[in-house]
Amino acid sequence: MKKFIFYIVCINILISCKEKNNYKVLTPIVNFDVNDLEYRINDSFSKGDSRRYGVFPNQPISTKRMSNILDLAAKGLPITFPKGVYKSNLVFNGVSNVNLIFKEATICGAINIFDGSNKIKFSGQLTILDKLFIRKSSNIQFDTLLVKTDIVKNIYKKKNRGVSIYAGSKMISFKFLRIDDTGGVSEDHYKHSAAALQVHGWNDNPEYVYIANLEINNSDRTALYITGRGHQIGKGAIHNYGLGDSINMFGLEDAKPGEEKEFTGAWINRCNDCVIDTLAISSNVFAGKYSLRLDEGVYHTPTFINNVHFKSKAKELPIKTDELTNILVKNEY
Repeated sequence: MKKFIFYIVCINILISCKEKNNYKVLTPIVNFDVNDLEYRINDSFSKGDSRRYGVFPNQPISTKRMSNILDLAAKGLPITFPKGVYKSNLVFNGVSNVNLIFKEATICGAINIFDGSNKIKFSGQLTILDKLFIRKSSNIQFDTLLVKTDIVKNIYKKKNRGVSIYAGSKMISFKFLRIDDTGGVSEDHYKHSAAALQVHGWNDNPEYVYIANLEINNSDRTALYITGRGHQIGKGAIHNYGLGDSINMFGLEDAKPGEEKEFTGAWINRCNDCVIDTLAISSNVFAGKYSLRLDEGVYHTPTFINNVHFKSKAKELPIKTDELTNILVKNEY
């Protein structure tokens, strides 16, 4: 059984540190009075149904019609996507006040949320087959997000590229996030996918990312890489990682060149005032270099892992700790 070296900053800081929820994610304002006549294609469907505007599941999708739907959503009209497969990307660039409802819908491409987007809510169960990328955006909410691999339905015919929450992102929340079978081979397609879930952005790190329940399974590279401030993960489970290769892969922000190639189950780096309640790491194969990596941080804003557990081959891999780490692991179960 592994023994942890606990880095106790000082007793008074430990006693005074409160594990509180700082997440006050703003929600979009709903406006059912939006005039949608300009966008209506099929009036047999109710207002707000994607099919009313010509976007049907399991059918070819016009880029223009999908753009029309997002325009309507930005006016405050909640848009519902019925159950099925949508061969499209969703792009939000400087868009605010959007409420989308997914009835077990699958987006075969990516969801990209860019510069200045704010107050976007994804309700229901949504599956993405490529990637989720968020940059310089805030108040983004997901109920259930599944990132899966299906090379038949994926618009690029490749494995998914995971979730990247990048520089300038704040107040991002997930009730349930599961990422399965993230790719990581030498193709350019995976160049920026160094981890299945990567929360990073040098000199403008993400803040206040909240994940109530996180699962990462079968990542070709590192499973979880997290930097920033004020994050909270309730229950985290990682199973199998380091299954691919590091050829033609870009690095990770706040990591030294070359460290990204040392695949790890969970890598916490320059993470300040964060809390992970429960973290379980397991692996059925000897892959990756470390099970857990506890890197440096600001000593007076410590990060806590309340409970950690290692299973199967992950128990036999080392834990790497930096002498300047600010991470306290309270209990191994």
